[in-house]
Amino acid sequence: MGETKGQSRQGRGGNILLILALILMLAVVGSALFILTHVGKTVKEYKKQSAALDKVRAELEAEQELRDKHIEEKAQMEFDDDAIAETRKEVFASAAQLEKDIKAGRNKAKICYLTFDDGPYYRGNTILKILNKYDVKATFFLTTANGDRLPDKAELSAASMYPEYLRYGHTIGNHTYSHDYDKGGIYKNANAFMKDMKKQEDFTVKASDGYDPKIVRFPGGRATAGKSLGDIETALRKGGYGWADWTVDSGDSWGKGNTSPKIIMKQIKEAAKDQDVMVILCHEWSKDTQKALPEMIEYLQGEGYIFLPMFYESSTVLK
Repeated sequence: MGETKGQSRQGRGGNILLILALILMLAVVGSALFILTHVGKTVKEYKKQSAALDKVRAELEAEQELRDKHIEEKAQMEFDDDAIAETRKEVFASAAQLEKDIKAGRNKAKICYLTFDDGPYYRGNTILKILNKYDVKATFFLTTANGDRLPDKAELSAASMYPEYLRYGHTIGNHTYSHDYDKGGIYKNANAFMKDMKKQEDFTVKASDGYDPKIVRFPGGRATAGKSLGDIETALRKGGYGWADWTVDSGDSWGKGNTSPKIIMKQIKEAAKDQDVMVILCHEWSKDTQKALPEMIEYLQGEGYIFLPMFYESSTVLK
């Protein structure tokens, strides 16, 4: 019997999901290869994975070339799901182990997780171009608080930005649907939070054709949840979610007259003095962050930091 239309759509959807997963893997694979090449003898154990990583990277590059040239937009490409899942597991396990070694003083490498809250914004495209220029991968915690429209370009759907983050190899996190943390909002109780969080999850899955974020960032930070925090964390844990705050506030949300690219750089440089595993809080809407971003990246690279997208297995993600 011939393939039905439903089966065809399901097949294409599955392939798109695999492509998005592979794009994410490229970010982690690239960073892992950097670690394997440059960290040296202290991470010899990671080199055993290089052959598998090279194979996946070659597949990703081949697929990306097809996508960029629009040769076959709906190509039916076949991948070994089990092999990809196993490689992903190994790479993330290696990165997680590296974090532990760094924190225990067994490794002198440094890791930076660059995160952007409150998107999507149209100016996020400029941020993506800067990150792409430096081959830096980041994490974008997205919300639909502004509705399905980009705040700075209302004629475009907010959903239109989601594939862009993934296309460049970044990760997406859940920043709740409403971002309403005033009294009576998402922090009223665990049920209110989980309902809003899952609504954002559904939006992300639909907008990105299947990408399901499992890392959550509390609007305002965990402390903002107040008395509901314990119940919310229990609900997240039961649902298989992780959650992440930050270790350094860039200061880009401190308000007019209180922030600037210079202030942002001061915050970053101060944190870099004693943070070997750093999670930077930035905001996608901030023009000051956009201006400071190239200098921020160059400074941290000069200080020996490796930029990685956030992943569930990271010790910086609470569970």
